[in-house]
Amino acid sequence: MIAHLKGREKALELFGLTGSRAEWIVLASLHGGVFTRSQLSEWFGMDRFKTLRFVQFLKRRRLAAEEMVGDLKVCRICARGIYRALGAEGIRLRRITATEVAMRRLLSFDYVIDHPDQSWLPTEDEKVAAFEALDIGRPAMPVRVYRGAAGGARRYFPRGMPVALDSRRAVFVHADPGWDTSTALRSWRDRHLKLWEALRELGLSVEVAGV
Repeated sequence: MIAHLKGREKALELFGLTGSRAEWIVLASLHGGVFTRSQLSEWFGMDRFKTLRFVQFLKRRRLAAEEMVGDLKVCRICARGIYRALGAEGIRLRRITATEVAMRRLLSFDYVIDHPDQSWLPTEDEKVAAFEALDIGRPAMPVRVYRGAAGGARRYFPRGMPVALDSRRAVFVHADPGWDTSTALRSWRDRHLKLWEALRELGLSVEVAGV
């Protein structure tokens, strides 16, 4: 059982997914929305034929689709019902909008599945709630304002990078597929500085993992 999923895998039984396979889909859905066959194969220790059968099952049920991202074939969790069942229908992960975005998601997901026992905060709401529980206000959190006809919408932790938090430390992952400039990296860092300072004042260590 993967603790940070909080039993959400049980919500996928109506899609014919149970046990470790349901956990995998929850992991992929909440941590990037995409995965490769090689990631799937390594996680389960499956050969390529069993991997293919599982991917075909997902595609037949229209739970996932395979798309080419550059030279890489990527499996994308595309079923709105999956996100609805997980209570994350508003999550912006169902579409691959650019190669850079897809690669960043894959790198982030790689880090999460390499460290499944960390206390990951998969959604924006969980991140905000966890830091507010430490009496860290939203002004200290990275935010982006999206302006439209209906007014501005605020999204906290807008790049969707993995964040983990326990009683001793906070871990922030920055995924860079090689297209980021030093300016982009500094911008990401600067948006988190107030939060990192607040965490250190509470006696927590702050770790930044670059992948």
